Amino acid sequence: MEHSLKLLIDYLQNILEQPEAATLRLEELSPDFRELGEKIALLADALLDLTGQLQQKTESLELENQVLMDNIQAMDEISWSLEQSNQELRSNLALVNALTDYTHSMIFVYSAETGEEVHSNQPARWFQKAYVQTAAQLTRQLLDKQPEIQRQIDQHRKNPNAETSPLQDGQAAEGENPSDHNQNSLRWDLALHDSDDTEIFYQVESFLIPWFRSDGENSHDARKQAVVHIVIDETERQRRQKLIYRYAYVDPLTNLNNRRYATEKMEQWLQEGTAFTLSFIDVDYLKYCNDTFGHEQGDSYLIQVSRALQTLGGEVCRVGGDEFFLLQTGLTSAEQNRKLESLRQAMLADKSSGHPKCFSYASTLVPAHSGTPLSTYISDTDAQMYQYKQKYKIPLSNVIYKDDRI
Repeated sequence: MEHSLKLLIDYLQNILEQPEAATLRLEELSPDFRELGEKIALLADALLDLTGQLQQKTESLELENQVLMDNIQAMDEISWSLEQSNQELRSNLALVNALTDYTHSMIFVYSAETGEEVHSNQPARWFQKAYVQTAAQLTRQLLDKQPEIQRQIDQHRKNPNAETSPLQDGQAAEGENPSDHNQNSLRWDLALHDSDDTEIFYQVESFLIPWFRSDGENSHDARKQAVVHIVIDETERQRRQKLIYRYAYVDPLTNLNNRRYATEKMEQWLQEGTAFTLSFIDVDYLKYCNDTFGHEQGDSYLIQVSRALQTLGGEVCRVGGDEFFLLQTGLTSAEQNRKLESLRQAMLADKSSGHPKCFSYASTLVPAHSGTPLSTYISDTDAQMYQYKQKYKIPLSNVIYKDDRI
């Protein structure tokens, strides 16, 4: 058994040092090791093919060739896990494959015990030199997350069926399914600010692996835990997503969410069985403000109303030119109406703008697990609001302020 194990280890070392000259005679292995020897021979053939392909690439891919050599060196170090179990071997080879897949991205390896950087690939080293301040922020964030990464990966190894919780101050990548990537890693998002205070977004995949120091690779005492971080710049994708969201869900004038957002939010609450209060608000005297003082002043009036409504809490959405929804949980319609009436009276008493400010409103409680369509609640609340407007809106002649232009 010891003879066969030594042959396999020597063969693996020869593959990494002199791949063309490496040979393995399966007949020299004991029967228990021949199947493993065949798999290692297949791995050797795959590595030789990969090396041949990389040698044929143009000078523009020389950077990737260097990264691949770094990964092969990492494979040499983790191959010692053969002494422990075949399962560890498969896990570490999966890591090498992941590193190869991400050769265009930055790769940082830090000691899990001391936080010392033990390896970085060429893109990472270039980034550290070109963007010193941002790289320092990135390093600090990665090191701050390492204890939590180590804890969660160790916990998952002990209980593979347990769900992994999101990292503190981080989040799982959007649309991420834990089964989509290696179960010995965590994938999370990270945001930084560069020297111009521009926000930069990264997606990080972190692995916990055994690592051997180059100054003591023959000693078991030199074997330490390390965290490998594969860092992908996601800034442009995140910016595109935010822009798409803004076009789809945000009102450009008030920066409030729009009707589409309000409808989806209410549908979500209905599906979840969450009771909520829907308030329909219609701004009064907007036409007078636009016609008398100009549309710029009218826009300012709408912004003032939107900010005033936001002081009531909940979700405020602009759903039309002069119409708003106020969505709130934990309040009855009567409680919401009292808050709205108090705000309405405060706006009526405010003479600072030179024009009257007011709104009409109505509120409806949408019960949990309601089977009534959402459109019914909206139309009924709209009708109640216009009944309120007809009954309580003060005639313009009674609230108009002195204006020399009239």
